[in-house]
Amino acid sequence: MKAIGAFLVILAHSISTYSESFKLVPRPWGIVSNLCYAVNATIFFVIAGYLCHKQDIPRFYYKKETKILIPLVSFSLLKIFYTMFLSERFAHSDSLWGMINDAFVYGRLYWFPYTLFVIFLAAPLFWHDKERDSKRLVASVAAMVIFAGWDQYLSMTGKENSILLLQLNNVFKYIPYFLMGTVFGHLKGDRLESFLSKHIPIRLAVCEVLTVFFGYMLVRGLPAGDEVRVVWELPFYKRLLIALPLIYMIYGVSRLLPKDIKWLELVGKRSLQILFFDSIFRTVLYSALTKVTEHQLWMIPVVALLSIVLTVLSCEVIKRIPGIRTLVGL
Repeated sequence: MKAIGAFLVILAHSISTYSESFKLVPRPWGIVSNLCYAVNATIFFVIAGYLCHKQDIPRFYYKKETKILIPLVSFSLLKIFYTMFLSERFAHSDSLWGMINDAFVYGRLYWFPYTLFVIFLAAPLFWHDKERDSKRLVASVAAMVIFAGWDQYLSMTGKENSILLLQLNNVFKYIPYFLMGTVFGHLKGDRLESFLSKHIPIRLAVCEVLTVFFGYMLVRGLPAGDEVRVVWELPFYKRLLIALPLIYMIYGVSRLLPKDIKWLELVGKRSLQILFFDSIFRTVLYSALTKVTEHQLWMIPVVALLSIVLTVLSCEVIKRIPGIRTLVGL
């Protein structure tokens, strides 16, 4: 599931970069991009919540510092260096102090790992044991409803980006999905897995129909052209309705695939590094391809796939280099 989610993240980024750098993509590509954005980060937060279980708290925080915080700092500094001395492509500020604030106080350079780390700081409040803990389950459900309601309120009042400090705007947006994962984690000892695994082909067909319908809703009523409603600007309940069938599709496809596909396991294992390295490889790949030929839509999936392959290969090399591997979370 993490491998599929990682590909959807990179595909959405590749589509966005093409639109920003060359030409606005046709409407079908815009729909695909927004459907990817509806589920690609969401699925990671659900998985993170599902896998987050009771353990030694200091060791838990240490693992998150080494796996998330250290590479977040490393890649943020690398991007600041790139902005200062090579290109202003990723600049969010004109001054060094502004770039440092942007990277570490507001977390805008790598919002996803920043948001995930902040959510993990509160994760012990909702941990589940191997045995079902009814009180923790109720607490997770209650917190999920409260945060979903708060996010809905922010969306309705146009204040969804009013709390940028520490990526709290995205924390409020995605913690309901993390808590959804913790609820699944509380229930996993029961019949949840059995329920989700029944009639997968039929359910996948239903989810595909729902996804087509939601894709149509992203453009319904808009004038002819390439415009598409931006999914992350929709209220929480609409984002949830779009995300749920997509989440199940990722789950269903992953269950139908043969087990022990080594390259998929490797992509899933390096999913966080893929998110970090993508901005580098994506920039280089588009630059190299457009020097060979004129920009074309086929470049979008090619760049996405190559970015993932290059990251996995890079990680296989870097993991053998002491010190450097720590900086990239290996």
